[in-house]
Amino acid sequence: MLQRTALMVFACSLCLAPLALAQEATFDPGVKAPEVPKDYYAGAEKVVFHLSSAMDEKGYLTVLGNVANYIAALEATQLKTEAIVVMNADGLGLLRMAKEQEMEADAKLPARIDSLKKQGVKFQICYRTLTARKVPFDTLYGAVPEDVVSSGVAEVGRLQAQGYRLVKP
Repeated sequence: MLQRTALMVFACSLCLAPLALAQEATFDPGVKAPEVPKDYYAGAEKVVFHLSSAMDEKGYLTVLGNVANYIAALEATQLKTEAIVVMNADGLGLLRMAKEQEMEADAKLPARIDSLKKQGVKFQICYRTLTARKVPFDTLYGAVPEDVVSSGVAEVGRLQAQGYRLVKP
């Protein structure tokens, strides 16, 4: 009988692990979620995130989290987002750091970048930064020649002229 009881306690403790995860996902912050009408984000479907500053891994993950949250908020109202991350100057550090991490089993940056690319997010690279700072193209994670734009800052201006909303994290 003692063995059966111990087994039951062990089995129940295994059942609690998924329950704890479910409780985290449904955390109640003490305020009701706001109602968002379907047209609430109308006109905000096109967004450009301009990344030109150096950050540590946590900073880059925050930026990528902002991109994901932006997409999720619009998708909740059935709007499809066109999101572009334009990187110039120190902003290329995102792809350089991701490249350094790509062989690590638990690398977060490459996984987040890949996830966003699967959602249609484009990552654009400033050619002027590559040449001025002598950055080898093969040191940038997931970069392909089609990602390169002549000037990152000019690309941001061009996208704004096409109706993209600027987010400068």
